[in-house]
Amino acid sequence: MTPDVLAALRGGLRLRGFRLCGLRLRGFRRPVIATGRAMAAIAGASYLVGGAIGLACALLAGERGRTPVLALAVLAILLGCGLGVVAVRGIRMSPAVYYALAVVAIGAIGIGVRVERGQILAMALAAQLTLVTIFAFAFFTWPAAWVLQFLSVVTLLVAKLQWDAVPWAAVIAMSGQNVILGVILGWLVRAAARAETDDLTGLPDRRGFDRALDAATARAARSDRPLSIAFLDLDDFGAYNAQQGVPAGDRLLQAVGHDLVAVVADDTVVARSGSDRFALIVPAAGADTIATLERFRADDRTRFSAGVAGWRPGDTPATLAGRADTALDEARRAGGSRIFCSADTAADSWAEMASALTAGEFTVAYQPITDLKSGAVTGAEALLRWTRPGRGPVSPVDFIPQAERSGFVAELGRFVLESACREAATWTRAVPAKVAVNVSGRELHQHDYYEQVAEVLIASGLPPERLVLEVTESTLEADSPIALTTLRRLRALGIRVAIDDFGTGWSSLSRLSHLPADILKIDRSFVAAIPPEATSAPLITAITALASAMGLRTVAEGVEEVHQAALLARHGCDEGQGWLHGRPGDGAVIREALRTRGDALPAPDATQRTVRNTPA
Repeated sequence: MTPDVLAALRGGLRLRGFRLCGLRLRGFRRPVIATGRAMAAIAGASYLVGGAIGLACALLAGERGRTPVLALAVLAILLGCGLGVVAVRGIRMSPAVYYALAVVAIGAIGIGVRVERGQILAMALAAQLTLVTIFAFAFFTWPAAWVLQFLSVVTLLVAKLQWDAVPWAAVIAMSGQNVILGVILGWLVRAAARAETDDLTGLPDRRGFDRALDAATARAARSDRPLSIAFLDLDDFGAYNAQQGVPAGDRLLQAVGHDLVAVVADDTVVARSGSDRFALIVPAAGADTIATLERFRADDRTRFSAGVAGWRPGDTPATLAGRADTALDEARRAGGSRIFCSADTAADSWAEMASALTAGEFTVAYQPITDLKSGAVTGAEALLRWTRPGRGPVSPVDFIPQAERSGFVAELGRFVLESACREAATWTRAVPAKVAVNVSGRELHQHDYYEQVAEVLIASGLPPERLVLEVTESTLEADSPIALTTLRRLRALGIRVAIDDFGTGWSSLSRLSHLPADILKIDRSFVAAIPPEATSAPLITAITALASAMGLRTVAEGVEEVHQAALLARHGCDEGQGWLHGRPGDGAVIREALRTRGDALPAPDATQRTVRNTPA
């Protein structure tokens, strides 16, 4: 395993302040989806039962005390109904709310005991403190449960010493019974929880995940709300464990678990379902789960493969998990570090394009880039083409999105880069022509993309200054630190960077000033808007002036008419690319133009058109 792989894996060791050794992680949520619902349901049931008992006490009491107890009983019943709604709708509430509900219950019972002091009903009301004990030791931590138990005992002591509402025998009996009940219940609940919790990470284990998935699929079937799951495997974890040792591997697993919990939404279940496998249950569509995993990949730099599956009507937990597992297997067979989703046939797209690449169905065409003042060829852009035997050309508008979704765009990008560099290396050295290659955001986020480009340059013999990497504004919209760092390293090597389709994103002077760029490619929409009679183009003028002020060269895309080229040249645009100077074709055309010292290419027939490639 290379040092870069080790460094990427070690990137997961950022602990960010959580405690290890199986202790509760900072910010760790209860793992089972039903837990929050169960807390609300049991709290609601407790209030309903307590309210019903209070209501009965109020009806049995005389005129003295009937009104206060009746009011408390009605409020308890209403609160119980509200908590029932919370449970049914699955609304998550802060633990502080449940602490407050327990304290309020103790206070209400104390008020009822005081009102009924000296009556047998006071003892009946005091007995309801058992409900608080059950709730506290079932759901709260030991310290919080014992605090509430202490408040219950204090309430009984006050009832005796201050109000003489209950006899000493009742105080001693109820206090002792509640303590014993709390200890037994608390131990049983925690023993059951440990049986479904991974000791290393504090996350649910496979059993806990299965139980949560059962509950989630049942809820999805009832409500028809979106649900998806993901299985995530760490790449090269076995090698990392062997080289760095088991303790280092354990720390990596703990860190990954913690970082996953930090990046997902509050209602997402994160579990450790295997040695180096994590599982997510997400109450959202598969596309949202993929976006979450991509965000985790960008933030954490830990290399992993993942399979995602969205719930479909009729799916059982086993069916849903099986589709996610199959997607993960496909992602790993495709080379790892990929995210496949069974819902969008990403695995099928990968297999289809991988077979086509092996069969030679993908080729690279080159569209000339020319100097707008002299008309001489200064380089070319490498564009990917796919021709299916018996079917003809496949539009890049169709296959590039498939490649992006499946992750195969990285393989296609590597193919174009290798082909373009080999071709450009054969061009005459009398004219130092450049070759431009499109780069996707997924490629820039590969941990070893810099090394890939450097290896291709060495193998082809192409000088770095003759390679231009084109990235779109949208690729850099989030100012991804990983992408920007990679581009800066490549520029330091001598490679030039072009911002493609400039003007269609959300560029600003402040952003452009810190982007690692050498060239601005003016989007074709601005060029197409130039009419034959135009004598000025304010937007073109503004872009070229901006580029000149920042020391950047400009290339206009989509130049199809002579008047467009002339106006662009007058307004300071350096180079042009489009049908006026040549359509995408074999590299031999570029070689011939450069061999004749950059003579301009003949303009093609205006009736000939082809689909321009989307950046690969």
